[in-house]
Amino acid sequence: MKNLQSDLPRSHYGLFALGFRSLFLLAGLGGFALILAWLLYQHHGVMFAGLSYYTPNLWHAHEMVFGYTMAVIGGFLLTAIVNWTRRPTSTPLTLALLSFIWIMGRLVAFIPSIPGWLVAFVDSLYLIMLAVMIAIPLIQAGNKRNYFMIGLVSLFAIINITVHGAILSGEYGWARSLTNFVFYWVLLLIVVMAGRVFPMFSQNGVPERYVAKRYANIELMIPPMMIAWILTLSLAPQMTWLWGGFTLINMVLHGIRLYGWYNHQIWLKPLVWVLHIGYLMLIIGFGLMFAMIFKPGFYYLALHVLTIGCLGIITVGMMTRVSYGHSGRNLHNPPKLLGPIFGLLVLSVIVRSILPLLGVLSHFNGMLISGGLWVLAFLLFVIRYIPVWFKPREDGQPG
Repeated sequence: MKNLQSDLPRSHYGLFALGFRSLFLLAGLGGFALILAWLLYQHHGVMFAGLSYYTPNLWHAHEMVFGYTMAVIGGFLLTAIVNWTRRPTSTPLTLALLSFIWIMGRLVAFIPSIPGWLVAFVDSLYLIMLAVMIAIPLIQAGNKRNYFMIGLVSLFAIINITVHGAILSGEYGWARSLTNFVFYWVLLLIVVMAGRVFPMFSQNGVPERYVAKRYANIELMIPPMMIAWILTLSLAPQMTWLWGGFTLINMVLHGIRLYGWYNHQIWLKPLVWVLHIGYLMLIIGFGLMFAMIFKPGFYYLALHVLTIGCLGIITVGMMTRVSYGHSGRNLHNPPKLLGPIFGLLVLSVIVRSILPLLGVLSHFNGMLISGGLWVLAFLLFVIRYIPVWFKPREDGQPG
C-alpha cells in the first residue's frame, strides 16, 4: 500500500496516517468522557450548556449516536475504503481537519451562552465532510458495491441537520425519534458488515481453522427484514403486531446466522468471542424489544442491550482488531488486556439491563454501576492503544 500514500518520511506516519488512528482515538476518548459527563450529571447534578440546548436525555442519545458512533464509522470507512479501492481516502491534513471538526462538535455544547444555530452548524460539519471523503475514492474507483456507504453517511448527515432543526424549533420528541432512527440504521450497517467479515474473522482467528457456515437464504432475508423492522418501528410504533412480527423474524434469522458462525474454539481468542457476544446481544435485544409489547417498561432495558451490548461491544471489538492489524501487528498475539476490557463491557450490559430485569438492581443503580464499568473499559482501551495509534506501523509500511 505504499503507492497509496504520500512520500512523507516514515517518521511522519503516525496519528494522521490513516483514518482509524485519529478517529478511533477520538471514539475511545469520547466513549470515556461522554459517559463520564452523563454519570456526573445523573449522580451529582453537574450541569453544562449542552444540556440546555439538547435536554439531558437527548444530549446523551445524540452524542453516543452522532458523536461516538460516527467517529467509529468514520475511522472504519476511511481505512476499509483504501483496501476496497486501492486509493487513499485522506491526507494527514484532511484527516487532522476532520478530527478537529469532530472534537469541536463535542465541545461546542459545553460553551456557555453559545447560540443554538452555531451548535447546530459546527456539529453538522463532520458527517458532511466524511461523506465527501468516502465518496471521492469510491466513485473514482467505480466501486459500485459500496456506493450505499455514501448514501448511508449522507443520510446520517441530513438527519443530523434535521435533528438540530427540530431542536431549534422546540420539537425535542421529533429530534429524539430521528436519533433513534439513525441508531437503528447503524444496527443495519453492523449487520451488513458482520455478514461480510465475522465468518472470516472467526474461522481464521482460532487455533484450528474451521469453515463458518453461511446460509444463502438467511443472508438474502436479513437486510430486507432489518429494513422492514426499522421502518415499521419508526413510522408505525402503534402497530405493535406489525413491528413485533418483524422483531421476532429478525431474532430467529440472526440466531440462525450466529449459530452457523459458531465454533467452540472462539472462546480461546478474545478478538473472536467479543464479536460473537456482541452479535448475541443483538438477538437478546430483539427478544426484549418483543417483550416490550407486553411490558412497556422494558424499553430502556432493551435499548441498552442494543446500545451497550451490540453497538458498544462490537465497535470496541472491531476497533481493537482494525487498529492492531492495520498497524502491522500480529493479530494472533493481541494485547492481554483485551480480555478484561471486553469483560468489563459485557458486565456493563448485564448490570444495566439484565440485573434490573431480574430485580437484583434498581434501574438507577444499574445505570451508575454500568456506566462506571463502561468508563473503566474505555479508559483501559485508550491507554493500551495510544502507542498503536501514534507510532508508525511495526512492519515499516506506511499507513
